[in-house]
Amino acid sequence: MVREIPIKPRQRWEVIFEENARWRCGVYVPEHSARSEVKYLERHDAPELFLLIRGRIVLLLSRDGRSIVEKSMEEGKIYIVEEWHNAYRPGGCDGVALVIERMDIKTEYVKI
Repeated sequence: MVREIPIKPRQRWEVIFEENARWRCGVYVPEHSARSEVKYLERHDAPELFLLIRGRIVLLLSRDGRSIVEKSMEEGKIYIVEEWHNAYRPGGCDGVALVIERMDIKTEYVKI
């Protein structure tokens, strides 16, 4: 069986497929349009996979929750994120990513 799922984002995060409570994938559209709008970073107890589908997304990454590095995502590259993170779409431009993660993750947040 093959299931086709059109990518039509309607909100910030939308789960589009789950597999037996093990993993899920979703479409992610960052709500922020500039780094200055981002007020927190999050970190999970398991890695997440990000793949840019279209547009522009800048990942904000931090090993310690304080020092932040900006990483512009590129089409055709997979990003495995295991540290503090958030993202924005520069100037509010189009930016859509596919995210794959475990179902049972725990999330922490840190204010920046």
